[in-house]
Amino acid sequence: MDRRLKAFLCSAGVIVAVSCINSFVFAASSSKFAAKVNGVGIKSETLDIAVNNFVERQKVAGRELEEKDKAALRKAVLDELISAELLYQESKRAGLGDLKEEIDKQYENIKKGFASNDEFKKILKERGITEKELKEDIEKGVYINTYLQQKLYPTITISEEEKRAEYERHKDKLDVPDQVRASHILIKIPENATDSDRQKLKEKIESIRQRALSGEDFAKLAQENSEDGTASRGGDLGYFAKGVMIKPFEEAAFSLTDIGQISPVVETQFGYHIIKLLDKVPAHTMTYEEVEPALTRYLENQAREKKIDELVESLKKKAKIEIY
Repeated sequence: MDRRLKAFLCSAGVIVAVSCINSFVFAASSSKFAAKVNGVGIKSETLDIAVNNFVERQKVAGRELEEKDKAALRKAVLDELISAELLYQESKRAGLGDLKEEIDKQYENIKKGFASNDEFKKILKERGITEKELKEDIEKGVYINTYLQQKLYPTITISEEEKRAEYERHKDKLDVPDQVRASHILIKIPENATDSDRQKLKEKIESIRQRALSGEDFAKLAQENSEDGTASRGGDLGYFAKGVMIKPFEEAAFSLTDIGQISPVVETQFGYHIIKLLDKVPAHTMTYEEVEPALTRYLENQAREKKIDELVESLKKKAKIEIY
């Protein structure tokens, strides 16, 4: 299954039952079904809306689905909806207890996303769904998520050997270029500035530079004087490599050698800057320790997907699935 489709049909890490709650993709009432799972119907409207919504989201992302691919997409979406129904039915058999409080909480959170209760009811009416049907959809999502969190995911363990093997497989892609972390103070030069105006602005930033060199707090000077959006955080630009900033600024930042060093005044298309070097990181391959948390999350997600797929396949073998 295409990962983009899985992401579309998922919320909080699980397949959302039937109606893709977070997107308000709901089905109108109908007696026509695209499929039945152990006697429970999946409405044709639910399938149509899920397919159309996925196509529209791809368009927004700049990806146009070709006509020849639409039949395969429809089949894939239906398969995911069947999987969701199977997971919901399994979760109901699992003895998870009373989940009403969480269902009510999620329902209220959805309502809070609207300007008023009237607007909320208006949208529901336009979508052809009742508040009862909405709650049923939320219930399915809550039960599936709870089941996976309590019964399935705890069975997953990622060993140190697995993580180190994954690191070695991708080590050649973990090269980090030279980076610096810098703060700056910007005094803008208006488009219509005269030579006299430019000289005054340059003198202004030079006086700020002298104050910084004499020991005044650079971050505070940035907050009080900088005309850049970074002023509120003391001019901090974070870490950046070559090729990110405009050339004069980059050259000045990377020419600084000592932590805490302040540059001469630098002129760019934005105005006059002074730059303070906060840190310098030489080019290196990221260590196992640096990427271990991300590796763990990645391998856990891979393992979760595999476990869900295996569970769904086992449920399909025991289920009565009718596709119309």
